[in-house]
Amino acid sequence: RAPKVQRSAAQDYTELMEADYYQDMPILPTSDEMLSQCAFEIQENMRTYDKCEDYIQTHFMLLREDYIEPLRAGIKLYMEGRHSPKDLHVYTNVKVVGLLSTHEGLVYRIQLQRSQIRSINWEKSKQLMYGSLLCLSEDNFHTLIWATVWRRDEGLIASEGQLDVRLPFDPFDDRLSPGKTFCCIENVTIYFEAYRHVLCALQAMRPTDVPFQHTLLTPQPDPTPPSFLKADNDMFHFQNVFETCEKPDSKVQAPKSFKVLQEWPHELMESLDIDVSQLEAIKHAMTHNVALIQGPPGTGKTWVGLKIVRAILDNTRNFRHSPILVVCYTNHALDQFLEGIYKFCGRVARIGSRSKSEEMQQRNLKQLMMEVQASREYLHARRALNERRDTLREQLAKVLADVDRHTMELIDVQTTMSERQFEEFYAGYVDYMGKDKRGLPEDAWDVDDELWEKMMKEWLDTRDIAKIAAPLVGKQAGPSDAKKDKDEGEDEDDANDNEEEEAESMRLDRQLDVEAQDGQRKTGDFIAELKNAWLPFEEDHLEKLKPELRSLSWRDEDLWRLPLALRRETYRRWLLEAHHAARELLPELARKLERNAEQRAALERDRKLAMLQEMEVVGMTTTAVSKYQQLLKELRPEVVIVEEAAEVLEATPADPAHRAHRRSSAASALHRGLPAVKVLPPDVSLFERLIKNGAAHVTLEQQRRMHPKISMLMKPLYPALRDHPSVSEYPEVKGIASRCFFMHHGYFEDDEGESHSKANSFEANFIAALVAHLVKSGYDGDRITVLSPYLGQVRLLKDMIRRNPLTEEVPVTAVDNFQGEENDIIVISLVRSNRTKTMGFLAVENRINVALTRARHGMFIIGNTDMLMGNKLWSSIIHTLECETPRGIGHKMPLIEPESGGIFEVKSADDISLLLGDEDADVGGNSSPSQQKVADRWANLGKDEEKPESRGKGRHQRDWDNGQSKGGNGAGNGSGNDKWRAEDKPRGKVSNSRAAPAAASAVPPSNDEDSSPVADAPSTGDGAGGEGKKKKGRAKQQPSDFLAEAQGHAVSLACQALCSLC
Repeated sequence: RAPKVQRSAAQDYTELMEADYYQDMPILPTSDEMLSQCAFEIQENMRTYDKCEDYIQTHFMLLREDYIEPLRAGIKLYMEGRHSPKDLHVYTNVKVVGLLSTHEGLVYRIQLQRSQIRSINWEKSKQLMYGSLLCLSEDNFHTLIWATVWRRDEGLIASEGQLDVRLPFDPFDDRLSPGKTFCCIENVTIYFEAYRHVLCALQAMRPTDVPFQHTLLTPQPDPTPPSFLKADNDMFHFQNVFETCEKPDSKVQAPKSFKVLQEWPHELMESLDIDVSQLEAIKHAMTHNVALIQGPPGTGKTWVGLKIVRAILDNTRNFRHSPILVVCYTNHALDQFLEGIYKFCGRVARIGSRSKSEEMQQRNLKQLMMEVQASREYLHARRALNERRDTLREQLAKVLADVDRHTMELIDVQTTMSERQFEEFYAGYVDYMGKDKRGLPEDAWDVDDELWEKMMKEWLDTRDIAKIAAPLVGKQAGPSDAKKDKDEGEDEDDANDNEEEEAESMRLDRQLDVEAQDGQRKTGDFIAELKNAWLPFEEDHLEKLKPELRSLSWRDEDLWRLPLALRRETYRRWLLEAHHAARELLPELARKLERNAEQRAALERDRKLAMLQEMEVVGMTTTAVSKYQQLLKELRPEVVIVEEAAEVLEATPADPAHRAHRRSSAASALHRGLPAVKVLPPDVSLFERLIKNGAAHVTLEQQRRMHPKISMLMKPLYPALRDHPSVSEYPEVKGIASRCFFMHHGYFEDDEGESHSKANSFEANFIAALVAHLVKSGYDGDRITVLSPYLGQVRLLKDMIRRNPLTEEVPVTAVDNFQGEENDIIVISLVRSNRTKTMGFLAVENRINVALTRARHGMFIIGNTDMLMGNKLWSSIIHTLECETPRGIGHKMPLIEPESGGIFEVKSADDISLLLGDEDADVGGNSSPSQQKVADRWANLGKDEEKPESRGKGRHQRDWDNGQSKGGNGAGNGSGNDKWRAEDKPRGKVSNSRAAPAAASAVPPSNDEDSSPVADAPSTGDGAGGEGKKKKGRAKQQPSDFLAEAQGHAVSLACQALCSLC
């Protein structure tokens, strides 16, 4: 075995434990890992491996530790009272209230305290989502029970506080019983469902299953051709592959067929309008069993991938026995890639239900199955399995009724007593009744349930037999407790009313690729409500008794001569015996239901397999690959294409690759951008490791998307990136006197409360107005896309932009969801602006890369540059924009008035509104004009008297070259304006009402214009402060300066009048 390194991903582990062989390791955390803060020692993710066992062991342990470490840390912080409510959710007094038999097996229904969840907006919350791992404990986490959320029905959890959970591996756990109260911890930073399937797949993998061992394990990768490609069958036809990219004026005709294992014809480059690296990538994929293709954004990776798929489809139909498997990291990328394939191949199937493409929804495997008539054999088998399931459910219902009951029925006692004991007990009752025995049956075995209940009431001297069991279970929460819980909830603040998750819907897409969940799972479920607490074990009960009660042996006693206390204790012993006799049947029933569910799943899998074998291409996400591992094992794909390979952990693509048919295997990996910032060994992708090992790969070098003014921003990341000549011929941007501009502001992001998400009302208002201006300048709405890294800002932008009929067609989306897409105009809202200079997502190079590489013709960024200067990449981008002529960054954005062609510099939504005119000016303000005007005037009360000479540029100009931020304001805020914005401005939505709007700066275009940006005033209208510009030693007042001055005098006169009245 490879040498182990004494290390772990855990930050505060106290002891390292020896790890077992990966097939013997538990997937769930052990008690020592959680309670003793121990960690298993982990091998390094080495560049090379000597043995397949070490390869699997390493990736199994790394992936396991990757999800366990946050759980370990979370429990430790909770025990110390230092946990963050954003990431770690704690629910107390959790109870089991029901058991369900579902199509997947046995499921528990638990109930949470409504006071702890009543304020959660379940439509937007990440809490308790499907697949979340829950840690439950009844003894302060000395013992642990692990469960996953199986269904979160929003109506049920909102009204009753109930949700359904399932044990990940064992169908039943006797500790999870009604009557107990549990503390439940959920860490929302990890999604166990995604890890579980991959870990199970790795654990099921044998060393001989590891594919491409010469490439994955050895120090010197061996670039061998695909095993289906031999020297005698390497004649490939490329007519369909290259027909759309032939040069119209080429004097040389592109070869239609040639031997791919020999030197490719030089006429290809002369006759085809493609980049040399693109042709090399296609050749690389055709001739290597493991092909690695990478390239910056816009270089045509998806285009190359589609060409590769078409070439393989056209030339391997006769000897390929299974469909090509296409694996993508995200649902969005999968939809995009499959849509491209569907244009030339109709036999495409998509597995997974989270598609947003209408076209791919029609090719969803589930939809395809509905369109095909099921066979008679399938229907017969399904009917038999369903009948068996229904029989098991009837047995489960009876057993649960027996377990849940706190009274002894006649049949229970007849089973507990011997025949002689029962007859003697009945005879004792007849003697007890004396003269009233008339009408009683002579034979004890003729006693019915009604008579038995009367006997018990007499023998136990009680009117309510159920109360006899009360000492066994202690006090339970009854209706009064529930009402108290509800009343307490009414007094809570709605701390989470505004809770929204961050713009990580893509992460949910990656990890939540499951079919038929939530509401769809209700059909056919059997539900048994459990109203009573389950009884303790007899040993536990006896330990609590007094000696005289503990020594009772009821089988040797005349039951009618016993004292009342001993009679009742005898009855409790009967209850315990009957209760546990029924309870012992539950594990076996649960296993039978689980097996039945597995058999029904296998039947459905066989039907799906028959459908997939008719397809030529099958697409799924990395999560779906692991979830449907058994289906893939039987499908045996011979060709696997992994897109976004640098984003996928090595363990994930290793699984679909090892499913490949060993007789003919090929895999291609397409890498769209730079890999995300890596901090732990498990984050190293297979793609990245192979390239570092020197594996053969191709890098695409020419981009055909972005205008050079845009692509130059990414040169720090891609110094070798070249622009295709066609991108320099794009038309000028309409409505803005710049092709790429960064509009700086100093307004804080909105107050987020308990939410994870971020929003910035100033940016939302500005962008809503800017988009309206672009549309009025001549752009169709679908040619503009607004991006933001935060889902909270996306929602705010959608709300504001769609208020205006002029802009309701403009798409607004999160950056992650736009990966692989492009548009003519891209407007980006960076959102982050705060005192602590916390950048959040803006510090992630992957997101920066995606956001700044989507635009073809023009890109406009709105954000606070002060937040970004500490980041190396952002600093480089800002410096590049500062060096542009005219400058591509500033405090005011140069807009072009559509009719006159004059340039208006704007710095707020109000400025743009004035430019748009009255009919288009309403772009999302919340205040009425009259209210805003009064508020603005009183907000500036006395400022003119304090600093009457603060207008003009002078020392208040921002010095961009030195990175200093100083500000001035035409309304008299002076150099303290930036400080006012950073420390004193009220947070929340910035109104963009037109009351006292700032006049846009109208200046003719000029190369020698001093366009140095200056600090802006709040767009709520306090003075509307357009700053004066100095030219040739003389300050030029703008219209907004006159307005601000007049406004200040008006406020001063109003104050004097009020003082006189006082």
